[in-house]
Amino acid sequence: MPDVTKTEIGRRMYQLHKEKSVEKIIEKMRSNIGPDWKSFSGDEIHLLERLLSAAWANAEQSKWDKIPFSRISKDDVRRILDVGKYIDLDKTPQHTVVAEVEKVLLSVK
Repeated sequence: MPDVTKTEIGRRMYQLHKEKSVEKIIEKMRSNIGPDWKSFSGDEIHLLERLLSAAWANAEQSKWDKIPFSRISKDDVRRILDVGKYIDLDKTPQHTVVAEVEKVLLSVK
């Protein structure tokens, strides 16, 4: 069995925590949006997961904890997806993507 460093274990734990957090957020959104959730394609949901993962990894925890994810509407999700559709996620600096996603998330009341 290969040796695994504490750093590698830490990275993996961080990744799992991020994935689990994004899963919970997606579930809150899906639950609030209801049957209209089916209007999002698999590719759009994958893009939403990527965008939320980037935002989660870079957001200030105090801001993140105040976002009412269970009140996010279908239109809010569309606005988040628009960020990913109009910004090349692989070429745009991470902080720019996160700032745009945060604008949408922080506007939810």
